[in-house]
Amino acid sequence: MKCHNIVAYLIIPLALFSIMSSLDNVQAQTNSSSSTNQKTSLQHPSQDTNLIAQSLLKTDIDELMDNLQNAQLAIADGNLNDALKNVRDVETELLVIEPSPPIKFLSNFDKAIKAIDKSNFDKSLDALTKVQIDVLKAENLILKNVVAIDQPQQMQQFTNLEKTIDEE
Repeated sequence: MKCHNIVAYLIIPLALFSIMSSLDNVQAQTNSSSSTNQKTSLQHPSQDTNLIAQSLLKTDIDELMDNLQNAQLAIADGNLNDALKNVRDVETELLVIEPSPPIKFLSNFDKAIKAIDKSNFDKSLDALTKVQIDVLKAENLILKNVVAIDQPQQMQQFTNLEKTIDEE
């Protein structure tokens, strides 16, 4: 009987230990696959971001962002007419661009306009923030493409700089 108790006392902790280590392995694999998915999504921007970037190449992004910021400040100050004017100006500018931005992107403008009309400060600020985030993502994509294209030239400039430093 004592032998059975000793075996039970040895097997139960070993079984628990193996279960715990299995759970750790599963969790590690899950974390690894989710980080891989995040890296993939960071490396490959969405099609919407690509379309927004193509559209923004034909606008003055700084002016667009300034108008959106001014609209947010006007909402915060309670000046809804100015906010509505700024948002509509940006939306109109984007509607005449070819290729036109994605509908999902433009729908955030509609949400902001409707929220401003209803004096819903929170929803209007949220919609404008979403627009700004989309613009920033697209602007980041544009800059990445510019750097990727100019990289050989930048490397040449760096090499020339190294030679100049060595010569001095």
